Amino acid sequence: MKTCAKLFLTLLPVFLLASASLAQKKALQDAEFAFQNKQFNSAAEFYKKALPDVKRKDAKARCVFMIAESYRLINNNKMAEMWYSKAIRVNYPDPVIHLHRAEALKNEAQYAEAIQEYKTFQLLVPSNPAGESGARSTEIAQKWKDAPSRYKVENMVQINSADYDFSPMYMGRKKDMLVFTSRREGNTGGTERDKKTGLLFTDLFSTRVDNKGKWETPRPLAAPVNTGANEGSCWINGKGDKMYFTRCEKNKNKVMRCSIMMCSKSGSESWTEPVAVNFSLDDFSRFDFRHPALSPDESIMVFQSDIESLRTDSTQLEPNCDLYISSFDKKANTWSQPRNLGPAINTGGKEGFPYIRQDGTLFYSSNGMLGMGGLDIYKAERKSKDKWEWSSPENLKSPMNSAGDDFGIVFEGMKDKGYLTSNREGGKGKDDIWSFVMPPLLFEVSGCVTDCKHGDSLEGSVVRMVGSDGSALEQKTKNGAYQFPLSPNVSYQLSVLAETAKSKSSKKYFNLDHADFIKLSTLALEESKHFNQNFCLAPMPEEIDIAFPRVEYDLDQARLREESKDSLNFLFTLLTDNPNLVIELAAHTDSRGDDKYNLKLSQARAEECYKYLVNEKKINPARIIPKGYGKRHLLVSDQVIVQMKTKEEQEAAHQKNRRTVIRVIRTDFHDAKAPAPDRMLVPKRKGSQEEYGADEGNAVEN
Repeated sequence: MKTCAKLFLTLLPVFLLASASLAQKKALQDAEFAFQNKQFNSAAEFYKKALPDVKRKDAKARCVFMIAESYRLINNNKMAEMWYSKAIRVNYPDPVIHLHRAEALKNEAQYAEAIQEYKTFQLLVPSNPAGESGARSTEIAQKWKDAPSRYKVENMVQINSADYDFSPMYMGRKKDMLVFTSRREGNTGGTERDKKTGLLFTDLFSTRVDNKGKWETPRPLAAPVNTGANEGSCWINGKGDKMYFTRCEKNKNKVMRCSIMMCSKSGSESWTEPVAVNFSLDDFSRFDFRHPALSPDESIMVFQSDIESLRTDSTQLEPNCDLYISSFDKKANTWSQPRNLGPAINTGGKEGFPYIRQDGTLFYSSNGMLGMGGLDIYKAERKSKDKWEWSSPENLKSPMNSAGDDFGIVFEGMKDKGYLTSNREGGKGKDDIWSFVMPPLLFEVSGCVTDCKHGDSLEGSVVRMVGSDGSALEQKTKNGAYQFPLSPNVSYQLSVLAETAKSKSSKKYFNLDHADFIKLSTLALEESKHFNQNFCLAPMPEEIDIAFPRVEYDLDQARLREESKDSLNFLFTLLTDNPNLVIELAAHTDSRGDDKYNLKLSQARAEECYKYLVNEKKINPARIIPKGYGKRHLLVSDQVIVQMKTKEEQEAAHQKNRRTVIRVIRTDFHDAKAPAPDRMLVPKRKGSQEEYGADEGNAVEN
């Protein structure tokens, strides 16, 4: 007995070692099998189970790396980054760990550290452009994050859960009901877990807005739509009676294949038995078909598939997922064989979750282009109305995109609002549904009209605004104040009319001079803005001469010199800007010469100015009264002049007496033959952009 006991104790370590070795081998076999069948969550758990008993350093390093890979392939960035860091510490030899860690860091918005990892990979593998492009993409992502667009993105807390909620779609014309995919509790599959993700199976859930404007508690669509498998990523037509959606079969210990299913409404609530779309392919069961998106007229479908990738190599663990297009033959009631959308849309990465807007614009997600991180949403404009082809895609940038995965976008018709999916920071669950809206740009201009001389606010002055879009608005000031709304991408010209302007200091004012009209513009402004623009009007003197630029004549001549016409243009502008004025145009001489001669000369000079304004500038003759006063109204008397010490001073005094001035006679002139002023809200002729300009002039931002 003692001998047997001793032998048992001797052999026990051997048995335990062999048992542990078998357990380790079994765990590694299970891990490899799960990984090859894309059951990545299970694979990670099996690798972690085997890891403590792995003794060889190279085998342990590979085990750590495979755990990181498993988490990467189910988009668990935090766990992937942690295990890639461990793989680096245990000297896993493949430089790709730096690339994958960089991607995980970028997806967690740790941009600075991600750039360093990309550069490390670039240094180790200079022939692979992924390092350089990754660093450049991350730098761009930081810039986009620092300068976001005007979109407002908010979490839909009322309908999101702590699990995965994604791919929203409107159902019905009122746009008050959403159907989306969710892994939340209460699904048809119960508590069973998906081996690929370790999560609950997905179902299609619906919710609608109640009478109080709140979203109701989501509930799963009834059978036969939802099953124990994964259902999700649907498209529903405008009537809400036809639906295409993704279903991924549940086969034990095998790769799950996904198909696009179609069903229709047979009543107010129930759906018909879904039927798989085979796209006229004999071998369609070999491939995955996901994320259906139909055109508004239901003539074409865009979806995700791995057809070309698996036909090239059916053993690929990560086949390339591209977007394909198929057209519907109404007569044959069949879908055509899929056509790859090509390099204009697809990349070496993954494309998916397409959506076609009413104008034909294609929205989809990709991780194969410069972006914010993970999946980013892109848009591609339709090239023409007769072909379903699209131009190069454009990244929607921040805040529509984030460092995480952004996908599953849907718009409310042609309104700049809708919903998208994101796992960005600030969410309620893993993937969440977020609302987005482009808030309207709000522009306005306001200010005050005052008396230039006394500073009083002018009551009743008319501020007029004309836009390059053909708009025209007028407003009478109250206590001097005015305010106008402005439209985006329009240039404006503002003027002030003194038709009924008055203040405590004066009852009559000149209109704003044309040269002082204000130009301002909202062209290319991407943020709301308030313009503050004040004006002042000159009070109109009563029975007081108004001087204007000097009008010169040859000695003892009445004929205008050419340079004097420029001076008279001041008077032309005054009369044009103030069409209600009647003026006296008064010419005066100095004291030298006899009265009769000076009176005749001054009258001739006044009439010469009158002729220029009436004949050449076409001012109504009834508005100008030419009058020569000779030397009757001297500003400087001869007694004062003779006392001046120098000849130059005396001559300057005589020059003051030789003047042409104006005096306002009336302010109520109305030309019956003149066309009525254009006060239409929408004038018949739109002004050119050059007329208004983009110069903001003296406008001040408030």
